[in-house]
Amino acid sequence: MDYQMHKIVEKGPHIPMYQPMVNNSHVTPFKHKLETRYHDDHKRLINLDVNPRAMIGNSLPHHVYHIIQNCHLAQEMIDTLTLAYECTVEVQAITINNLNRRYEHFFSQQGESLTQTFNRFNCLVNDMRRLEIIKHSSQLVLKFLDSLGKSWENHVDVLKNSEKINAMDLNSIFGNLQN
Repeated sequence: MDYQMHKIVEKGPHIPMYQPMVNNSHVTPFKHKLETRYHDDHKRLINLDVNPRAMIGNSLPHHVYHIIQNCHLAQEMIDTLTLAYECTVEVQAITINNLNRRYEHFFSQQGESLTQTFNRFNCLVNDMRRLEIIKHSSQLVLKFLDSLGKSWENHVDVLKNSEKINAMDLNSIFGNLQN
C-alpha cells in the first residue's frame, strides 16, 4: 500500500525528533517533539504504522490473534509472531516430532462431520508443510481415507480400489466423498 510501510514494520514507526541548539550548535542529544509541534508530514508518517497493524491483525486467524493483541506497534507484532513461529532449533524439532505424532494418530472423531475431519486434516498437513515435513499426495490421500470411521468404509473401499486413486489429491477425494 505504501513504500514506507515495509520500513516501518522492519525498523519501527516514525518518531518526530528535534535536537536543541545551544549558542547555534547542536550539543544536546535528540529529543522527542511535543505533539503540538508535529507538522502534517510528521502526522502522515506516524499514521503509517496504523495500516500495517490493521493488516497484520486482520489477516490472522482468531486462534493466533491472541498472541499479538496487546502489541502497540507493527514491528512489535512481527517480532512477536517471528518469535512464536520461527522459534529455536530445539523447539522446532519438538514441534516436528509432535506434528508427525499427530499425523500418525490422526482419526476422525466421533460425531464429527466429513467436512470437519477434512478441515482438521488439512490444517495438520499445512502445519507440516510450513515446517517442511513433506508427504506425497498419495500418502495423504490414503491416510485421510484410513482415518475415516466405519460409516465411510464402503466409500473408502470403492475409492481405494479405483485405478484413478494415484492421480487424486486430497481435494478431489473430499469432493468424491461428499457426492
